[in-house]
Amino acid sequence: MLKIGDFSTLSKISIYMLRHYNEIGLLIPAHIDEFTGYRYYSEEQLSVANRIQALKSMGLGLSVIKDILSEYDDEKSLKRYLMLQASQKQEEIVSMQKQLLLLQTTIKSLEQNSPLSKFSIAIKELPRRNVISYRNTIATYEQEDILWEKLCSEIVAQNVQLGNPRYNIAIFRNEGIVEHGIDVEVQRVVVGTYQDTDTIRFKNVDPVIAATLTYKGGYIQLKEANQAIANWISDNGYEFNGPMFNILHVSPETEPDPENLITEVCFPIKSI
Repeated sequence: MLKIGDFSTLSKISIYMLRHYNEIGLLIPAHIDEFTGYRYYSEEQLSVANRIQALKSMGLGLSVIKDILSEYDDEKSLKRYLMLQASQKQEEIVSMQKQLLLLQTTIKSLEQNSPLSKFSIAIKELPRRNVISYRNTIATYEQEDILWEKLCSEIVAQNVQLGNPRYNIAIFRNEGIVEHGIDVEVQRVVVGTYQDTDTIRFKNVDPVIAATLTYKGGYIQLKEANQAIANWISDNGYEFNGPMFNILHVSPETEPDPENLITEVCFPIKSI
């Protein structure tokens, strides 16, 4: 039998950690003197201690190591379990690589003193939602308000109950940026069931993952915001995955001062 100090020296595990392992049931002393409270370990437990150290060096937590020691005593089951842990570690590595890339591109954008910094760009998932939708072609981007007026008139006509949040969304259906013949769909979230008309549709919209940039100010900044997100998507290993759209958090419908508008520019994305 080995005193705890000797076992600590041989196993390269501190006395503090040996006491912690005892408390959590990971490595329990072979004998505890009932009068002195001294802990003693058997020589055979050195192999268990070595196994714990080896598993810790793989980045496994103590709870996982405890499961391995208690439940996976044959090589096949242990191999399957370790393969699962390796897969999870690989996912963590990929996630860390993406985070590192985000940090590097953010530092780069700050060095370039971009007024719409890439630091403001985030990846979000818009949830599945039921919407009222109106789609039409407009001559210029400034005519988008015509579409919203049409949508609002139908909301009033059918006494449509709007959801919360409303997600006032304008989707630009053209390939790339065009100067004329702009195909735009405007949507708002609704609650309940309503009747389609010749021009208005009620539909369910699938979730979408998008790179987004939210800014305060007039629509004159949209071109710069679009370019900032496009560069960010390219720099961070994503690709475009659908038409871009804007979420109008504060729009001209309720705020006449362009400087107080709040717009979230969104580009659907997927990993390359």
